[in-house]
Amino acid sequence: MYPSKILLFGEYTILLGSSALAIPYNKLSGELAISKPEPNKKYNKEHRSNQVLFELFRYLQTEEVKKMLPYSIDFKTFEQDLVKGLYFRSDIPEESGLGSSGAVVAAIFERYIKVRLSEKELPVIKECLGLIESFFHETSSGVDPLVSYVKTPVLIKNHKVYMISDSPLDDHLHTSGMFLVHSKKNGNTGEMIKNFKIRIKSDSGYLRKVREQYIPVNDECIISLLNDYNALHFFPAVKKLISLQVEIFEKMIPSAIFSLVNYGLENDLYFLKLCGSGGGGHFIGFTKNIETTNNYFADMGYSIIVY
Repeated sequence: MYPSKILLFGEYTILLGSSALAIPYNKLSGELAISKPEPNKKYNKEHRSNQVLFELFRYLQTEEVKKMLPYSIDFKTFEQDLVKGLYFRSDIPEESGLGSSGAVVAAIFERYIKVRLSEKELPVIKECLGLIESFFHETSSGVDPLVSYVKTPVLIKNHKVYMISDSPLDDHLHTSGMFLVHSKKNGNTGEMIKNFKIRIKSDSGYLRKVREQYIPVNDECIISLLNDYNALHFFPAVKKLISLQVEIFEKMIPSAIFSLVNYGLENDLYFLKLCGSGGGGHFIGFTKNIETTNNYFADMGYSIIVY
């Protein structure tokens, strides 16, 4: 099974070389399976998934993409499986910020590209996974499918990739009262990333603000969470990050969620941030008081999922 992922920190800025921290979310996952095509089930979920994988297969076979792939793909077996009814069986919601396409890509990569996993090979694997996932999002850092593939937390720092093992990260996240809440609206990762790239190319002031103000706080949050965790340091850093998100990534926060984000900032009850590209889907929260936070969201018509 290939888990979904949660990008804790590094949304958008990873494209500019910032640090990023992502973890597998094992409560939701998926795997490749075979389903015999049936005429009366032409438009069911399995059929749609099979058709998407056929499109991915054709995309990977284009000369432009094949030249960029650092590893060879077993296209013969891939095609044979597609004809048999290959599809991705998953309970990961799409357009939710939890890496549904990343899990698909990880499964395809492991089945049809034979590579020995090693720390040394990670950057190339990440590059290959990102290239495959670009079929879904036009631009991909490769982090989402990498987390699903290695099934362990991943840190990107100074353009290097590290698998995090034997770390108390899970304990730190529980101590921080991490939770997820769905915005009641689907996101569109490809469109969000496209708009961000246009903005940073056309607006030098915006790019400067992201680089000089946002990225240092993003990196501070990661350092605080991973190294000698202390809630007295972590929560102020997260609050500062979200205050900047409200300003810099305002268009990525749905209007219905915006008031919830601001309430948390104003009352210090919780801190709600982007989970991936935003625009909809899930948002990540951190709180010192999970019970009161849960009650507040319930009163507002939202249910939260405690990590």
